[in-house]
Amino acid sequence: VWQNSMLPGYSMVPPGIAGYTPAMAKYADMSQIDREDAAKKTLEKLGYTPEHPLKMEIRYNTSENHKNTAVAIQEQLKPLGIDVSLVNTDTKTHYSFLEQKGDYDVARAAWIADYKDPETFLGITRKASGNNYSSYVSPAYEAAMDKAAAAGGKPEERMKDLTEAERILVDDVGNIPLLYYSFHDIVSSKLHGFDDNVMDIHPSRFISKD
Repeated sequence: VWQNSMLPGYSMVPPGIAGYTPAMAKYADMSQIDREDAAKKTLEKLGYTPEHPLKMEIRYNTSENHKNTAVAIQEQLKPLGIDVSLVNTDTKTHYSFLEQKGDYDVARAAWIADYKDPETFLGITRKASGNNYSSYVSPAYEAAMDKAAAAGGKPEERMKDLTEAERILVDDVGNIPLLYYSFHDIVSSKLHGFDDNVMDIHPSRFISKD
């Protein structure tokens, strides 16, 4: 759908932040077939099959790629026993609905980091965050995030605490990581000082040309 412009997401915090190890979803290392088999077994135990499907609605904001993504998910879930309906609205209406805690099953949302730190991805799902669209609330997650904040000037300890917090969030499925944005740069071999980094920021003062 995204023609190799995205990376599959298995954690709330994308890879690339120095000193941080993201807490990956437990199915990250499973093959696609094994994932589907496990999903079928879980759904069958709950009484859902293609003949007796689970009804689910996915909301997304207007974009051809968002539409194609939602349709792809719809097609992938149908053989597992999940009947997906799609609801599309313009971006303003979509996010207003989420912010006002509208009633929904699954909704698309995106987040771009304000700064290069795991907290910018994890803080949005805290109880008091206005960006906590899923209304996820977990005393264990709040305590883990508070512990990380209290680490103060101990960066290694803080990063470890944030990983433990992310593990709680990912295991609870407080959100469902789907895709990471990625950058594709074509750089001449004559250019020096253009270094890959997670924010894709390349100040010209550090760049030189043969």
